[in-house]
Amino acid sequence: MTERYKLFFTFTNGEQETAYFTENPSHRVNDWLEREKNQWIRLDKAIINLHNVNMIRLAKVKVSDNSEDDDEIIEWI
Repeated sequence: MTERYKLFFTFTNGEQETAYFTENPSHRVNDWLEREKNQWIRLDKAIINLHNVNMIRLAKVKVSDNSEDDDEIIEWI
């Protein structure tokens, strides 16, 4: 298992999207939230409109080789 940072985006419709990072992305998240003109962010597998996001959570996880659902959360950041 490898340790990574995992962002959880929860949308206004209740759906959730996740993204993995090798380095702590907290500064990147702060930059996204401070944007005024451009509310779209690009991730590896998605483009997200921040107007549709209710909550962003960040955790350090041990990534499972089997499934994203099997990731072990080490700590919430």
